[in-house]
Amino acid sequence: MEQSTRWKRIGPAILLLGALVAAQPAQAQLQWKSADEKMSFKIGLLGQLQGESIDVAGSDDTAQNLFLRRARILMGFTLGEKLSVFLETDSPNLGKSNNAGVKDAGDVFIQDFVVTYKVNQGFHIDAGMVLPVLSYNHGQSAATLLATDYGPYTFVESAPLTARVGRDYGVQARGYFAENHFEYRAGVWQGARGTNASNDLRYTGRISYHFFTPQVGLFYRGTSLGKTKTVTLGGYFDIQEDYNAYGGDVFFDFPVGKNGFSGQVDYQTVDGDTFLTNLPEQDDILAEAGFYFSSIKFFPFVQYASQNFAASTRVDEEKWTLGVGYMVTGHNNNIKFSYSQIKPDVGDDRDQFVIQWQVFQF
Repeated sequence: MEQSTRWKRIGPAILLLGALVAAQPAQAQLQWKSADEKMSFKIGLLGQLQGESIDVAGSDDTAQNLFLRRARILMGFTLGEKLSVFLETDSPNLGKSNNAGVKDAGDVFIQDFVVTYKVNQGFHIDAGMVLPVLSYNHGQSAATLLATDYGPYTFVESAPLTARVGRDYGVQARGYFAENHFEYRAGVWQGARGTNASNDLRYTGRISYHFFTPQVGLFYRGTSLGKTKTVTLGGYFDIQEDYNAYGGDVFFDFPVGKNGFSGQVDYQTVDGDTFLTNLPEQDDILAEAGFYFSSIKFFPFVQYASQNFAASTRVDEEKWTLGVGYMVTGHNNNIKFSYSQIKPDVGDDRDQFVIQWQVFQF
């Protein structure tokens, strides 16, 4: 399909979202505290309204959708000095049509329910429905991503392990040392249970070192748009029965005057073996970078991802993405536009256009 024809189709959506994004949401946080300030409750939201045009593999069709990429309600509780709860709902891809023309009905579900007990800074216990942090991108908040979305192969283990958007049920220990620069995470999870729920449990572990500014939250930061100086080096493992995954990553975020330069490189090797036969052995790479121009609030970015299978009978794939964000009020209110080319080793290349308006407060 010619680019001019495609532009005519997505152009009205771009103009509409451009007008809507000018309305800036309030920056105040909705939070309540008890009289002694030992208990608190806050609530927030994440909305990502998205327009998408993508070539359909194996046909001459182009799928076009206007939908809610994410529609989340976030809640945080503190119950004393050591106990806290994070709760998040979602209804991802609400209204998006599948290849049969059926729009997503939008079932709302619990995505995160994490109870955290802080024994001390070196030992936290997180239990419930938790996002095990594998690669850095795997553990990032969706509200502060550099590009329009996660890497396309970041969560390849999720469906085979019957996880929900990467989340699993279980418990992990998490702690920070060396003035919070060194971090460890070690967890045991349900994973794929199998017949009579008799499979071994799933185990994950990660260590990270955060140079300059530490990170001590459940989720990792994305780009700070020039506000924070950070370099994180990390590595992880993820195992259950014969399935195993290992990886390493580096994330960086630097102020450049009043501007900002951010990016990351993640590598993982994954093998479902005979336990997860729908997860073939593969090596995946994600690399992305962006530069924030504070004077005009523009954030151009590039993302590269590749999926390389061990078996020659499978089709390897690369995805290149170029985009730009207009960060009206940072991550609280922004609009991003991206163009991607999906390049399989066999078959035709496919084009994808995405425009996304994000509203976030928490």
